[in-house]
Amino acid sequence: MKNASEYLNIPDGKRIWFQAFRPHFNNWVLDPIKRFPFTREDMLIGFVFMSCSIDYLSSFWWGESRELGMSRQAYVGFINEYFRPRGRYNAKGIYDSLRNGLVHLFTIKNKMYELTIDKPERHLTVSHNNYIILNASSFRIDLIDAANRYFDEVEINPQLLDKAFQRYERDGFVRWID
Repeated sequence: MKNASEYLNIPDGKRIWFQAFRPHFNNWVLDPIKRFPFTREDMLIGFVFMSCSIDYLSSFWWGESRELGMSRQAYVGFINEYFRPRGRYNAKGIYDSLRNGLVHLFTIKNKMYELTIDKPERHLTVSHNNYIILNASSFRIDLIDAANRYFDEVEINPQLLDKAFQRYERDGFVRWID
């Protein structure tokens, strides 16, 4: 991928950038999530990576800098906008408990969630301990669907494309350097 400024110097550069960016994002973020073998021993790592992936996606959706405490607003807004059906997830709970708790403290903050694998029928139900159950593979499916829904909208919505490009131009995206 080129530097952001190189895309600005060609006609329809942002759209050309996005046509290269989407497969790059899929390769670096979504494909590893698809391949991740959820086991009891590695389940936390999978949830950490998925929480970080939502953070990535929300930063492109938000576009603007999130330095002034806007990370929560962007993360919650992305979940509310793209995870289906709308309102199915407690977006603030996911942000507080998983993104902040699991990613930063390696614990589930506020004891709001119970994480599991291989129990899709229990996904988003309430446990006997009054925790919301998150099944890893079900959460993965919903995350990938949300990412694809968002990317499909970027392809047809110039404002979303501008925001995604603004984020890329400001912060870049990981790539191998030869």
